[in-house]
Amino acid sequence: MARHKLLEHRTLSPADRRYARPLLLIHGAWHGAWCWEPAMHDFAQRGFEVHAISLRGHGASDSLVFFNGCGVDDYLRDIDAALAQIAPTPVIIAHSLGGFLLQHLMARRQLPGVVLLCAMPHTGALRFLWHWARRHPGPALHATLTLNTIHLVGTPPLAREAFFRSGLPEAELLAHAAQLCPEPLRVALESIVRLPVPQPGRTPVLVVAAERDAVFTLAEQQALAAAWAAELAVIPGAAHDLMLDPAWPLAADQIAQAAARWTNL
Repeated sequence: MARHKLLEHRTLSPADRRYARPLLLIHGAWHGAWCWEPAMHDFAQRGFEVHAISLRGHGASDSLVFFNGCGVDDYLRDIDAALAQIAPTPVIIAHSLGGFLLQHLMARRQLPGVVLLCAMPHTGALRFLWHWARRHPGPALHATLTLNTIHLVGTPPLAREAFFRSGLPEAELLAHAAQLCPEPLRVALESIVRLPVPQPGRTPVLVVAAERDAVFTLAEQQALAAAWAAELAVIPGAAHDLMLDPAWPLAADQIAQAAARWTNL
């Protein structure tokens, strides 16, 4: 597999820095650092230095040959590379698949604090993938025949159903859907068979769930919080892409309060 040469790494510094410990934002499947743009400005206004990366093959990061061969360990190396560039060690906020990766990272090292935002649960993605394939057999078959996972969510109607509220303006939906990208088949497989083992109490954890998440259910988020002995915040009416949802300020309040506590530990 060709190694990536460059990862997209966005940084935003606050006008008035209130917290010494930065934030690192990690996107989920099919997304990139672009999805964090409004949240980065929000956190910077609250006084945090903010970083967001695009994992290899996503966003503005380098494209790869044999991308379908990339796995969880490759993504973890990307996160480790970003952490090596940030001091002190940041609080990490990870969305969806990013939350699954973060759970693997927490098993390897202690962190000052993490937020699992609409995260893939420790039980993996099998329930979602099975449910989605049954609901949308045509796109699932297309993804299987072409070996390209983007067909699962890549059209505006599918993206709306998976990630956003039904009332999202069409122009915003089209802009977001145009930036979605494939996810490697190996990562999809490992999200089913290579599951993290929760280690509660080692790292402070906040689980933030969206009440109307069409990807990972509220019951899965409740079980995730219990497995990690974590605080749980449920954001009413919100969809899976909470960072782009009208209810984001409610989620940001919860995250900022937790991060402020962890920066002082």
